[in-house]
Amino acid sequence: MLGKATAALLSLGTLAQAVAVPQDNASATTSARVPNATSGPGRYVPSEADLASGCANIGRVASSFVRTSASQSATSFQVDAKIAYDCLASIPLEREATLEFLTELSKFVQFQSTIAYLARPPANSGQDPMDIVGGLTDIASSVESGSITSWNELETRVDALLSGCHEGHLYVAWPLPSLINFRAPFSLLDLSADGKQASQVYVADDVRATSPQFRPSAITHIDGEDVVTAIERLTYYESSQSPDTRWNAAFQSQNPPKLGSFYTRTRYPGTNTFTLTFENGTTTEYRYTAFALHQPGSNIWSVLTSGEVIWDRIINVDPNQPSGSNSGANRLRTRALEDFRKRKLHNDQLDETFRRLEKRQSRSNAPPPPEQLVRYNASFPDTPRVRPYIQDINQVFGGYFMEDYTRDDSRTAIIDITGFAPDDPNARFPTHAVQAAVELFLAEAERRGMQRLIVDVRGNGGGYVNMGYDLYKQLFPDSDPYSGTRIRYHPASLRIAQAFTELISQDVIDTLIRAIGRGMGENLTVAQANAYQVAAYASLSGLNQFLNLDKDGKQFRTFNDFFGPKNIYDDQFTNILTYDLNNLIAVGDLSYDVTGYDDRASYRNRPPPFTPENIILVTDGVCASTCGIFAEFLRNQQRVRTVVVGGRPNGEPSAAIGGTRGTQVIQHNAHMLNFVQIVENNFNPTSSAEREEWDRIFPRPFKLNIAEAAVNWKDNIRRTDPTQTPLQFYLEAADCRLYYTPQTLTLSHELWGQVDRLAWGNETSCAVGSIKNATVVTGDSNGVPISIGSDQGTGFNSGYGDTPQFTGDKIIDTGKIIWYGVRNSLGAAGGRRGY
Repeated sequence: MLGKATAALLSLGTLAQAVAVPQDNASATTSARVPNATSGPGRYVPSEADLASGCANIGRVASSFVRTSASQSATSFQVDAKIAYDCLASIPLEREATLEFLTELSKFVQFQSTIAYLARPPANSGQDPMDIVGGLTDIASSVESGSITSWNELETRVDALLSGCHEGHLYVAWPLPSLINFRAPFSLLDLSADGKQASQVYVADDVRATSPQFRPSAITHIDGEDVVTAIERLTYYESSQSPDTRWNAAFQSQNPPKLGSFYTRTRYPGTNTFTLTFENGTTTEYRYTAFALHQPGSNIWSVLTSGEVIWDRIINVDPNQPSGSNSGANRLRTRALEDFRKRKLHNDQLDETFRRLEKRQSRSNAPPPPEQLVRYNASFPDTPRVRPYIQDINQVFGGYFMEDYTRDDSRTAIIDITGFAPDDPNARFPTHAVQAAVELFLAEAERRGMQRLIVDVRGNGGGYVNMGYDLYKQLFPDSDPYSGTRIRYHPASLRIAQAFTELISQDVIDTLIRAIGRGMGENLTVAQANAYQVAAYASLSGLNQFLNLDKDGKQFRTFNDFFGPKNIYDDQFTNILTYDLNNLIAVGDLSYDVTGYDDRASYRNRPPPFTPENIILVTDGVCASTCGIFAEFLRNQQRVRTVVVGGRPNGEPSAAIGGTRGTQVIQHNAHMLNFVQIVENNFNPTSSAEREEWDRIFPRPFKLNIAEAAVNWKDNIRRTDPTQTPLQFYLEAADCRLYYTPQTLTLSHELWGQVDRLAWGNETSCAVGSIKNATVVTGDSNGVPISIGSDQGTGFNSGYGDTPQFTGDKIIDTGKIIWYGVRNSLGAAGGRRGY
């Protein structure tokens, strides 16, 4: 083993010895708080003895826990935050294995579509300069020099680098947060008296304890720092571009249900205790807790007795080598993938498609009729007190009518969709089910004479692209949705595109479509099924000339017309690509047609169920990925008005779409390695020099137990934007901004009722902006996007931010990291964040 365990990235100070007063229930009232304590706790640094005993101390807690009845079903158990961090900080790393991992990660992040824009953000984008590859090089240099010797510190440093990009499609799913994570003793709520006055921050348990005898007091400071500044600091590394969306992430919410990042901490919070100061002048100290992984029926901590053992058994394990399905390393990898899947930041259906291919001879493979894909008047997780009229069997979509619970003559319908994919990765026919539920709901809305529609996408992190397209087409059957995308040039992406275009030619596509025969692929031979799998990866990648259309919706005439590359922003990209919705292989879902295309082409003749001026889009800014695509269709093509809820209590405009607006995420293990394998299985290098180039440019498997990594693969480019700036660098204000009240936070129908009154009733004013007299539009007079705070005469891309040194396609070897692209030449004082 090389080196000793060190403290984590945080600048830690001395431990403050103080008495903790945990408050995890409503009985802890304001009157019980100790007054006049104003200084927060110091930063915690483990001693050598702490590091040596941390994991063994968790083992002692685990030994007691496994003897309890709770251990039969629990997946984690509580430990003191101090000993949890002692254990994490004691995990070493081996230098060569870590440098090899960083090399492969650096090769992979070259495919991040916005790498040049992140290094030199456009003005008014709200993005700090983030030099991804330069940051990884700095981290690798620290590993090589011996200044980083702790695996926990490495994870934390890489997380800070990638999270600072505020790009939800850019991440690494690590093992340690699934082994140990941290929590505060309660959640926070961000509430306004009427939705228009600036909100204040409260302890959630205090709000629930409200009574004639007790009124909750708002929090004014956290560890002596102003509460707004403290929460902005806490949420800086959230994935959304909008700081208001990041703010919302700290708090508990109902739709969708979450406890908030103040309560759930992926990483050690830096101290074992924290203090809150309240508006009534009292201050109380609280203690963080930690939760360690538990496997029912065993005690893994009887084995994980030291940081060195965790390195050997959990991290320094090649996930590509066979091992027991119940091994600790496999369990952590599975748990990490489940955590990221819940964020719904994925937008392909390969698993579902391949499952159907495997069952192509089975009658059960065909989707059931629409009435078997929906439920009526059943409970829905996001609105527990109000049941939707209809939902799909996977609980993705809920359709409501205001009159069902207001008991009046309201003509307003509600679509509630907090994701474009189910939570269950094994859910059957998710796109078919949502398509059926939406169609049946809109038919009922017409029968009831509904005139207005609220579409609620709060918490919607995205999902399947074709589901987003289909929902838009059911609302606007005669409109062709435009989503111009592009992929960053890289020598590997060029080689993959050449291979996919040669393997999946137009003749192959036509043959496969005839063989599928509008069914579930029951008639495919083994060879054709194999060809379809290659075609599915080609479709997912977008790197195929024949599975894309150009910006005008026409086929590309040549490979160069398709791939380019084109020089933009001192970087290189493919030409603009659009989705071929008439091609079921391009759509990527057997036997599924997007409404208005192919077998559902006749739906184009139906009138829109609602006019654009009678539709309101409600968000909390989280809307990302496929949700961002769907929202762009509504806002830019139909000028649908928007309401955003929550955000910092500053009374300023807030972005309606605050999550990533990239249109495609590509994962390292699930996608990129398969792209590379398809190339190498079907083509041979022509020389030893080309073999060496392939080894340099193609990402290879991680040999450490990393669950997954991902990049944003495609940008979304608005048709009218001459600068072709990715939409994720525009923060476009909602027409109306509201804050949550206790009622609208808890009961979605209360929020829908307020929006209904603001849009079509007798309520007039928002906290910021207006719905009735909307003045905020998506773009200037020519349709060019305008970011919050920009000069509306020119848009916000009139100037560049910090200028990095660009290297084009030259290979650079620095600190054993090889890459193509940009390297920011500025030091930390010049604007680049240090890592």
